[in-house]
Amino acid sequence: MNRLCGLLLLVLVHLPLQSAQAEAAIVEKPLEIGVVPYISARVLVGSYEPLRQYLERALGRQVKLYSANSFKLFYENARRGDYDLVITAAHFARLLQKDDQFTPLARFTAGGRGLILTTSTSTLNSIQKLRGQHIAIPDPLSLASIVCLTYLRENGLKADTDFKILEVPSFMSAILSVQQGEAQAAVTAAGALAQMPRALQESMKTLADAGEFTSLIFLAHPRLAAAKRELLKNELLKFSANSNEGKQFFGSTGFGSLVPVTSSDMARLDRYSSETRRLLEATP
Repeated sequence: MNRLCGLLLLVLVHLPLQSAQAEAAIVEKPLEIGVVPYISARVLVGSYEPLRQYLERALGRQVKLYSANSFKLFYENARRGDYDLVITAAHFARLLQKDDQFTPLARFTAGGRGLILTTSTSTLNSIQKLRGQHIAIPDPLSLASIVCLTYLRENGLKADTDFKILEVPSFMSAILSVQQGEAQAAVTAAGALAQMPRALQESMKTLADAGEFTSLIFLAHPRLAAAKRELLKNELLKFSANSNEGKQFFGSTGFGSLVPVTSSDMARLDRYSSETRRLLEATP
């Protein structure tokens, strides 16, 4: 009996210590951020390094950045729970919110604009001149691709009928394919273009502005407790408002600033949901 009581006491004495150790392990676990692969991995890591450094300092824990080789793989990784914090295209954000209970935290105020570009020396001066030509697009699942191809269709130009599509890995790859003569025009987003080398930006001109769309959105995985989600949201807004790292980040990316996401912001994205789902099913 005494042995049994002693064993029970030993267990009870060690429970708080084990619980504290487990909590410390959770605190020390790196915050894993997934960024949708709208630009090359090298440029992506460089662009988001100020954000990573800020969050690491503000949260007192290690922060790691991740991406993927394609939009679909990134979306699948996010759904599987590979990332604690997701920075993704708005149409994916809406699906993650509705289907997987991710919590929208903040969004960029700028950078969401679809552009169709050609070289500055090209004789092309309107989208109607793209008939019979090749247009390079990043991943067809990018919101910029959806917006620009919709714009072309609404202006009487249908893919595979009036022009051919050249699929490439990223927005920068699309522009480089035009530079190399593989395509006559490229689809990009204003935010992605702002992060490319100045010389590359200046070598291109705009054939068409397909209009604004909601830029990248930050979402928290549902496994994060409400207090941690609120902390992340507050730190993201502080990063945007008054940090040196924020000034560096927004000065180089052209994303404007970060603001809270409203329910109306998210509801407006429903217009893209059916096409996004169709493309996800059609993409290998």
